[in-house]
Amino acid sequence: MLERPLAGFDFASARVGPGGCAAATGRIDDVDARSLHQTIVLPLLAGLLWLGAPHARAGDVGTAGEASNFLPTSTIDVLVVYPRPAAEHLASLIAWNRAWGETEMGAFLDANFARVTQIYQQSGIPVEFRIVHHEAVDFSNIDPNNWKATLSFALMSPGDPIAAHIPYLDVVGPLRELHGADLLIYWRQIGDAGPTSNGANPGGGADKAYAQLTYTGVNPPIAAHETGHLLGGQHQNGVQGTASFSIAGDTAQLREYRTVMTVAVPLGLDAYRYVWRFSNAGDSVAGDNDCSAFSAVLETCHFPDTVSLGDASHDSASILSAMAPVVAGFRSPASPVVVPAAPVWAQGLLGLVLAGAGVGVLLGPQRTALPPALTRRRRTRS
Repeated sequence: MLERPLAGFDFASARVGPGGCAAATGRIDDVDARSLHQTIVLPLLAGLLWLGAPHARAGDVGTAGEASNFLPTSTIDVLVVYPRPAAEHLASLIAWNRAWGETEMGAFLDANFARVTQIYQQSGIPVEFRIVHHEAVDFSNIDPNNWKATLSFALMSPGDPIAAHIPYLDVVGPLRELHGADLLIYWRQIGDAGPTSNGANPGGGADKAYAQLTYTGVNPPIAAHETGHLLGGQHQNGVQGTASFSIAGDTAQLREYRTVMTVAVPLGLDAYRYVWRFSNAGDSVAGDNDCSAFSAVLETCHFPDTVSLGDASHDSASILSAMAPVVAGFRSPASPVVVPAAPVWAQGLLGLVLAGAGVGVLLGPQRTALPPALTRRRRTRS
């Protein structure tokens, strides 16, 4: 359960209308069933179906399937693996009150990555992260003593693996395929002798879409940071700035703030905070905003004045927005096209049109006999 409802995101929308139809030409007694079907019935059918479909209206608020500028939202399917039974692995986060109120692994991961999605969408990036599967793994058959650490290192360099890493990649690759996962995240346990920090391959491509997160690194800003690397984000794209703001209701003072992708030497002010947003050219925030130390609990930072979240040189959002549909297609099958149903009145009108046109319209290219009153005598050349 999220501590607060996900913040809404206002999206621009536009009404779209049906495409135009080309007028038929030719003498009426030369019109056959195929041309009648193509020039009258099909355009009318398309128009009726359009009338029955939902359309955007000015002022509509975007949904989970829409994002800024009314662009379609890309869904990135995520496979999360961990080295212990689910209940055991989640237990410490529950004890620390950092499991979003959840007590079951699936519910926790859904709630946690809903927050990751929120960070992206509030930054104007049209993407959502969906947990397609999660499971405990045990690769002790590869190395009974050090597999947990070696797996993390293997996921950090899948493009040029050393011999010791290849058996792990040979296992996790088919696991991604099995579950249709665009990304695989290995959520580690404390004290596993692996890397001292989280890691992912910046823009590495479909066969390198792996990340490893430390135990506390599963929290939303770090998960957003590492998935941001997989979408091509770099540290230098982030924002590091100063502003007077309060943290969790304390007295506002001059402090450092950062966006999610930023990694930099601290400026030496009071404790800095990460605003749960990506840098975005021309974007800014004011008032209450989600924030935290990088791997700590969610807090509220209040900015009395507007502060910048990006410019032309610090713009993660444009990079991530461009890469989101690419990454969403790494392992996921294409979505089927669903034709919306027309309303009852439109279906009835369509039936009358088809009846008037005759059954022959739908059966083939044979000529349709027209009423004598509509036929004209053909002129013959002498």
